[in-house]
Amino acid sequence: MRTSRTARRKSPGLGLLIKQQGLAMVQTVPGQDSANEMPLWHWQALGSFADELMPDGAWPDPKWVRQVRQRSGFQAHLLAMAIPRELSFSLHLQIDSDIPQRQLRAVLSERLQDSLPWPLQDCLWDFQTVAAAQDQTSAKLDSGRPAWLNQAMQEQPVHNIEVLAMPREWATQCEQWCSQAGLQLVRLEPPWQASLRWQNYAQNHSVGLLQENPAIYDAGLSEEEQAVVGGLALGVVLT
Repeated sequence: MRTSRTARRKSPGLGLLIKQQGLAMVQTVPGQDSANEMPLWHWQALGSFADELMPDGAWPDPKWVRQVRQRSGFQAHLLAMAIPRELSFSLHLQIDSDIPQRQLRAVLSERLQDSLPWPLQDCLWDFQTVAAAQDQTSAKLDSGRPAWLNQAMQEQPVHNIEVLAMPREWATQCEQWCSQAGLQLVRLEPPWQASLRWQNYAQNHSVGLLQENPAIYDAGLSEEEQAVVGGLALGVVLT
């Protein structure tokens, strides 16, 4: 989900993945359609300074992150990060389509009260309406109902809603840490969403992963982790 509406799409985007061993950064630029505009990759290992630079195992020293970005030569300061899986909650809901759009969020709030793993007031959440196959939206036939009622229920239109939620406190801490590191957080999203964006992009572009990026060859990143950090950077400039 977007955390800021001030991001300008003509600016380069940065994806950041924090690991216990170091930082992986990817920079992408808008209009990335040619072989001359490949994503740029950078890996910085923590090495023997791990306990000093990332003492709590979660947020690296922001001053060190500033230094890493300067060392990489990246100009991007608009940043996307992944929500940790244990702090991300997604839910699929169906809402009657006759509910006015201006009332939809209030209706969803009521539905989410008892569905989230955290109190609703302690969450940041957003939603989107998604298309669904006809056989998924149609009500199941019930031989105990009149035929006309079965038909009416099958034809009843619904909103298919995907909801994403996270703890507000973590999101605030993340934004504050990014600011201290000289970065502007503009996007938070689940790892699977960033990974899917990268995979879709890679199908239409000659982008390599580990084999063609010696800068991160020794990073120990799995292909999935590479797809996540690449997709995060793309999310700043392509969506």
